[in-house]
Amino acid sequence: MDNDIVLAQKIVGRTYLNLSSNSTFHEHSFIYKSTNEELSNINKYFKNKNNILTVISSGDQIINSILEGALNIDAFDISSFPKYFLFLKMAAIKKLSREEYIDFFFESTTTEEKYDDLYDLIRKDLNKENKEFWDSLFDYFDWYDIYNSTLFSSEFKSRSFIENENIYLEENNYNKLKNTIDRVNFNLYTGDILKLDTLYNKEYDIIYLSNIIDYVDKIKYKELLNKFNLKERKFILTYLYEINENTRNFFFENNYSFDNFENTKAGVMIYKK
Repeated sequence: MDNDIVLAQKIVGRTYLNLSSNSTFHEHSFIYKSTNEELSNINKYFKNKNNILTVISSGDQIINSILEGALNIDAFDISSFPKYFLFLKMAAIKKLSREEYIDFFFESTTTEEKYDDLYDLIRKDLNKENKEFWDSLFDYFDWYDIYNSTLFSSEFKSRSFIENENIYLEENNYNKLKNTIDRVNFNLYTGDILKLDTLYNKEYDIIYLSNIIDYVDKIKYKELLNKFNLKERKFILTYLYEINENTRNFFFENNYSFDNFENTKAGVMIYKK
């Protein structure tokens, strides 16, 4: 953790560059601020799934899954930073109003003191490790400087997209989370999913691998899917920004199927053994 703090301070202070020309994702790559996936079309797969494995990423996938019934969540990310952001978001849900939450995470464009005031509220619900991480940044930098450094992705998503794709941002759902989010059990892992073999033999109701397929060799990805311990009626979801013929032809076996979302090229690939 000390190494994470030192590197995060250097990244925000512009004395260390965590962007790599060799690999988009690595041990200290950026945090996604929000989902860039059409989660509104995926939530149905998480309904009443108690035990799940998913990417951490922006944390939005995880928070939405809690509303659908997830109680035991194993989550992973190749970068060491997203886990801190996940717990920052969850603490914020408990302490902030919906509008304050959206303002803090999705519309932060100034260095106004209100962001320091909002963080002072949030930090009350952070555990020791997460509090130390975020304190180490807020003690020296404004939220604007933190959020607009390469500690975070520069990808922009509009407020309308973010609200449409995240059911937890609906007023009633947001208020429901305030009382339920603490009931969830987490196991978080940092590392390349292709090498996190401790997860392969565990049993899950659903596994969500986001769009990792876009960044790895497809043969290795197919081998990865086959390594997981999938029981009857359990499955693995892969997010695809475009379901094209090349993908369909490569994953042609009977244990692969595709759900193409309406009015879009995106969808998910569903793998069952």
